[in-house]
Amino acid sequence: MMFIPGRIEVLGKHTDYCGGRSIVCAIDRGFHADVEPRADTIVEVENRDTGETISFDLSEPISRPGQWINYAVEVGRRASDNFTERPFHGCRIGFTSDLPKAAGLSSSSAFMILIFAAIDLANDLRSRSEYMANINDDLDLAEYLGCIENGQSFRGLNGSSGVGTFGGSQDHAAILLGKQNTLSRFGFSPLRQEVDYSFPAEFSFVIASSGVIAEKTGAALEKYNRLSRMVSEITLAIGNKRSLAQIIDEIGIDEVREMIDTGSFSFQPAELLDRVEQFRVENFEIIPWVGNLLAAGRVGEIGSLVDLSQQNAERLLNNQTSETIDLQRSARELGAIAASAFGAGFGGSVYAIVPTSDAEYFASEWRSIYLNKFPQHREASEFFVTRPSQIVLT
Repeated sequence: MMFIPGRIEVLGKHTDYCGGRSIVCAIDRGFHADVEPRADTIVEVENRDTGETISFDLSEPISRPGQWINYAVEVGRRASDNFTERPFHGCRIGFTSDLPKAAGLSSSSAFMILIFAAIDLANDLRSRSEYMANINDDLDLAEYLGCIENGQSFRGLNGSSGVGTFGGSQDHAAILLGKQNTLSRFGFSPLRQEVDYSFPAEFSFVIASSGVIAEKTGAALEKYNRLSRMVSEITLAIGNKRSLAQIIDEIGIDEVREMIDTGSFSFQPAELLDRVEQFRVENFEIIPWVGNLLAAGRVGEIGSLVDLSQQNAERLLNNQTSETIDLQRSARELGAIAASAFGAGFGGSVYAIVPTSDAEYFASEWRSIYLNKFPQHREASEFFVTRPSQIVLT
């Protein structure tokens, strides 16, 4: 039985592909699955929640436009292209999930990790020469899985089309490397685990899934990728293959601002300056300050810094909806220690950190306030209590 969790991004809004850092954790909701190897090359995936079954052939993985099978097909395509030392066997995967779909909790990344773990189990990918030459540990694996999503190559493992998102490996790091009762800070480009912080038992997360779909398809995908493309233009113009974090470290924020003001870009300078300012404050100020408080066990003092992260997402990233803004405000008014929207934005979820003893009552009150203002989301929204958890592969 496998358990592949979702994740919470405590801090680190759109920082990973900038070479920045994030504070994240896996949660105790996700995909529960069992895997059975097959003698042929067919991967069969059964969603036991809906009764739907999809399949594809590892010898010729073919995408089907607009279908959720494409996440699985892309994993199969990369695996069969990258690890060719021995023939492949398929597998049968049956899963259930208690993770809200397209809610900013990284359900798509968790699903792709599930498919890779199942193909690995059926084929012992880790023993293949291509794997051993390029993937040394779970940090490398998380970064490689991020490259499956964005289509990039990883070391000697050639890339492909990906699934259309221009993101990094934050979700994959949180899911693969998250620990029970722990928040973890990761740095990116390259991926590295920096610090673990104990998350005391007296606190829990309450998650409000807004009911506003944060799926990375169509118009939502374009909005998400637009934020990534802003960073790519800056780094291509002035970076010399350096990440945005490295550029700011090496030449200073004032020089970066001047080069944006005087440079030639497809985006307006004001947009690029806002994008850089959000990253600078999130990565170089908020996350280190919050990290110091967490390391000192002062969880109750992080609220104003998390508020600033939320405000910058609204003002500088422009990736919040009226629902996520209202959820964050109402959580704080109800007495949450800290609250923020998280994930790619443009919908999705908001977390609130509250005393564990009050968590269920808080969730009920928070839900009532939200649905009183946004009754149209009664069916699609979901409120639940969770704590940091970890992946289980058996």
